[in-house]
This record gives sequence, C-alpha cells and structure tokens, in this order.
Amino acid sequence: MMNKEELLAKIKELNFPLGDYYILSSGCLMLYGLRDKINDIDLCISDELFTSIKDKYNLKDKNECGFYKVNDYLEVVVNPKDTLKYDIKDGCPVEKLTTILDFKLKRNKEKDQKDIINIQNYLQKNTK
Repeated sequence: MMNKEELLAKIKELNFPLGDYYILSSGCLMLYGLRDKINDIDLCISDELFTSIKDKYNLKDKNECGFYKVNDYLEVVVNPKDTLKYDIKDGCPVEKLTTILDFKLKRNKEKDQKDIINIQNYLQKNTK
C-alpha cells in the first residue's frame, strides 16, 4: 500500500515527459483526495513513451486487462498520444474524473459503489 506522498515520489522518479502519460483510476482518485491508500499505480502512456521504455523494463506481455507490468507497483496501458486526454492535479497528469465515473457506472461492481458516490459528490461540489 502507498500513500499520496509515496505516489508522487514514484511518479517523479519515473521522470516521464508531461504529455506522454497520465495517472489512472485509484492513483487519480488519491490525488483528488477520494482515496487514502492505493495498492499500485496504473498509467496510460503514449506509443512513443512505450517504445522508449519497453526494452528497459522488458515489456512483452499484456495482462487480461491490456496492461504491461513494469514492476511490483506499476502497470501501463498504451494509447496513441493524440488520444491522451487528462487534467492536472498536484502537478501530475491525471485521468478525467468524468471518465473514471463513466467506467465505474458501466462496470457497476459492488467495489465501485463508494467511488461512484465520492466522484459524483466531488464533481457536484467542484463543478459550477
């Protein structure tokens, strides 16, 4: 498990170029104050960034969700750079909360219910 400070330190340590990645799901929710602890970091990265890191991290096989496991705490999914849409929170590129909400509403698992309520409340208070 990691807290917000550990998340930010690990992201900084990666030194990935802004515009070539953003933080997904639980890491994003943590930066918005909607989670206290996370198990791992999921990133969406550009094709170009993937090409530049795939040999360094020996990225060959995707898991069942389409992610490459970089190390014990980091997984990445690859998309074309022109499709990367994100917001900035605490100096980091993060998945749009509306995108996470749409995904969680469609999946609608029991584990998503608390996140759905928290995201809806956050958006209601912070979007005027």
